[in-house]
This record gives sequence, structure tokens and C-alpha cells, in this order.
Amino acid sequence: MPLVAGGAFLAGAIAAAQPKGMLALIVLAGVVLLTYRSPVASLVLLLFLTCVVPYGIQNRLGVGGGERSPGLLLSDLLLLAALTRAAFTLPVRPVDRRAMRYGLVLVAFLAVVMLQFLHGVSSGHDVSRAGQDCRVLLCFGTFLVVVLAWDDPATRRELLASLVGLGVLLGLWGMLQWFGHLSFGAAGDVGVRPGVRLTSQGSGQLQGGAYGFPVVIVAGFAALASGAVRGSLARTALALAIGFNAVACLVTFERSFWLSAICGIAFVVFRSPGAQRAKLLLAAPFAAVIAIAVLSTAAPAELTTAKERLLSLGQYSSDDSVRYRLVESHFVLDEIRSHPLEGSGLAATVFWGQPWAQVPAKSYAFSHNGYLWLAWRVGLPAAALLILLIVSAIVLRAPPGEDALGAGVHRGAQGALLALLVASVTFPSFSTLSITPAMGVLLALAVLPFRTAELR
Repeated sequence: MPLVAGGAFLAGAIAAAQPKGMLALIVLAGVVLLTYRSPVASLVLLLFLTCVVPYGIQNRLGVGGGERSPGLLLSDLLLLAALTRAAFTLPVRPVDRRAMRYGLVLVAFLAVVMLQFLHGVSSGHDVSRAGQDCRVLLCFGTFLVVVLAWDDPATRRELLASLVGLGVLLGLWGMLQWFGHLSFGAAGDVGVRPGVRLTSQGSGQLQGGAYGFPVVIVAGFAALASGAVRGSLARTALALAIGFNAVACLVTFERSFWLSAICGIAFVVFRSPGAQRAKLLLAAPFAAVIAIAVLSTAAPAELTTAKERLLSLGQYSSDDSVRYRLVESHFVLDEIRSHPLEGSGLAATVFWGQPWAQVPAKSYAFSHNGYLWLAWRVGLPAAALLILLIVSAIVLRAPPGEDALGAGVHRGAQGALLALLVASVTFPSFSTLSITPAMGVLLALAVLPFRTAELR
């Protein structure tokens, strides 16, 4: 009782002197309690805050955050608490041998990220920008969180059901932005950007959640195609997640995301068992015809814009966006050649302009090519380590004795990772907070053994 009374007195004194500080302590205590008592709920909240909630909204609610002022986010606290728990728990817990190998390689990469943060700060780069890069790359550590939550079959089912729910929410969020005509945000991760290049009727492109739409489509398709999800509620939720995200992906009018979703689905189909593969290949033309018929009736303008956008691939030689990416990549490649092994550090910038568009030169910390951005920041060896880790997970064979649902989850995670690798050629998946936490989860689902009852 004296300890409780003393703690209450101290809390009251802090609250009277620093109300915001007391609120921060309460939030921190809640995050730690949630992480240790319900790691799945903590992980799902982290994914919701990063993959669904726009960065600008979360930053305004963060400590020290605001307009053009990066702060400490709630997702940062959740990630740090989860990684701290993993650091103390994994060394004393039995872990699958394959997951252990992947985990050790990933920990080595995360250690390089921390060193590159120090490298960037010591090189005089912007500290806030370096912190943002570090936060994004550390989110690959969600792999370790899933490993910790994988022992209990009930926990696995809870995690999978929560991921389906997040997929539905992401698709609904896309629909809300599109039909609600939400304005394009300053951070570029929310709303509808005006206009669609190289089209005659395009009025805008959906941006918020764009990286996640192909992931949900591929993973949801793999789960349904496995035939192991027999419960009507689960099947309905998966169908809604696929449908909402497919429509949202369409109205991004980004050809890279369309291609990545197609590649992911093709991977799932060709990795499926023989009889199941034949059924999927036979059903594909009918599904395409039905989808085109529905769009022709319900959204003819969007279908026309999508067709023009797809056909504009033949105009790449006169497309300013292609020229922009090529010139940008040239400058980033020069930086990589200058520091191939040690990298340029987090928050590194390049200085260039666009004389053909009358845009003056300035410093950029961004690269559309995700692979170049990663090698630029952390060096070629560390970048190759992460890419090879993901590629090896994609081609990994499922362990013997795995049931149909486990095989479907593996194929879905592998196909979704492949989709993100395809998109990274023209979109920086590795530098985007709205997808790197999901990539860590997908990596774990592609690697971990999975034997459980059917999801009802």
C-alpha cells in the first residue's frame, strides 16, 4: 500500500506539472502491457496504424508531431516494445530451425540499419529524415513478432482472422477515399491525386493504401483457392477483402500495381497442386469476362481510363514520368558507385533538376526504384542480404505434412512478397511505412511451419 500511495502521489504531481508528459507515460504503460499480455492485438494495431491510418493523422497525434514536424508515433512505441520483448524472449524459447536462420539474418540486417542511422547522422544528414528511414526499415522486425506468436494454434487462428479483417478495412478505406473524393494529402499517402496521365477521361488516382491493395488481393485469393476455408463468415470476409481491394487497386491507375497483382496471382496458381491449378486456369477467363462486364455496367468511365492507361505503355518513349525515373535513377546510381559497400547512410540526398520540365535543381531523399533506394542507404551487401532473404522465402518449399490451409497461407504470403518485389522496380516499397511492417509479417508467414485445423 505505501508503494501504491507513493506511485499515485508521484503520478498526480507529474500530471499537475506536465499533463502531456503524464499522458505519454500512460500511453507507454498501455503499450507495454498490451505487447506483453496480447502480442497479436499489439501487432494488429501496429499494422492498422501503419498500413491503413495515413501517416499525417498518426503524426499529428504523436509526441512532438505536427505539420512538417516528424514526431514519435504510437506505431513506434508498439514496434519498439515488440522488438524489446522479442530480444528478451526469443533466445530462451524453442524456435523452428528454419525460422531461426531467417531471424538471425534479419537481425543482422536490422543491426546494419541502426549503424546506417548513426552513419547518416554523423555525415550531417537531416536527423528527422534519418529517423524516418530507420523507423521504416526497422518495421521488417515484425517478422520476429510473428515468430513469437506462432506457438499456439489458437493464437495463429486469431492472427489470421485479424489479418483478414485488416484486409477488409484497407479495401473499405480505399473505397471511402475514392467515392468520398478525399483530397490528396501532403505526404502523398492519402486521398485522390488529380488527373491521370496519358488518358482522356481520367479524373484522379487513388493513393492511400496503394501498396497494400495487391497484397490483400494475392493473399486472399490464395486462401480462397486453397479450399480449406469452409466457414461462410470467413469466406465472405475474404471475398469482400478481395473485391474491395481489387476495385481500389484498379482506380489507382498505376500499371505497376496491376502488374504486381497479376504476377502474384499467377505465382499462386502455378504453385498450387495439379488438379487445383487446372480448375483455376479454367476459371480465369470466365472471371475476367464477368469482371469486365460488371465494370462496363457499373463504372464505364473508370474502365475506359484503365484501358487507356494500359495502352499508354506503348508511349513510354514520350512519357515524362519514365524520363523522370531514368534520370533520377542515374543520379542515385552515381551515389551507389561512390559508396558501394558502406552506403551513403540514412537520409542521404541527391541534387538534381529537370530542365526539360523547367524544374530547378534541389535535394531529393527519394528514389522511385526501391532496390536503388535500399542500396543507396545501406550499401550493396546489406541490400543484397535483405533481397536474397525475401527471394529465398518466395521459392521456399512448404514443410512436409502441412495441411491445405497452411499451404494456402504460404503460397499467399510468397505471392504477395513477389508482387511487392515487382512493384519495387518503379515504387519504393522498402522506404514506405505503409507496407514494410506487412512485408515482415508476410516473410514470417512464408517461412514458418503451419499445421492447424481449418479456419471456420
